[in-house]
Amino acid sequence: MSSDALAAWQPALRVFMRRTVIVGILTLAIVAVAGWVIGATTGYWQALYVGPVLALAYNVAFEDPARWRAAKENQWLLRSDALFHHGPEGEVRIPLADIIDVRKRLGWTVIVFLKGGLRVRIPYVDDPSDVAAQILAARGRLTI
Repeated sequence: MSSDALAAWQPALRVFMRRTVIVGILTLAIVAVAGWVIGATTGYWQALYVGPVLALAYNVAFEDPARWRAAKENQWLLRSDALFHHGPEGEVRIPLADIIDVRKRLGWTVIVFLKGGLRVRIPYVDDPSDVAAQILAARGRLTI
């Protein structure tokens, strides 16, 4: 963390894995129900077994590792005047005065609402409620 940064955050593998398990279980349940319906109505009972396994295998083997490789390179710094995002594509400065609201979503993501309708996502942070509160507190301390 930089000496003048109020806070710093990076994606946490533990949070990402929790999200992966939750999404995997939900995907498995939905595909299993769909497979059961297809199998019960058409007589293709294999859909009950093959569908969920293929959906879960795809999710775990391809989609999630690619998502983590992209996310783990990001770092967020909160300073007294701005929120900075350092990522593989460079650095972005978001002035705190441009932030309208900050909210926690899904237990692993923070959404920063900006003037003009833009939204910025801070994914896979350890305590999204605390991150949102820190950003809002820093914005509240701004003297315009």
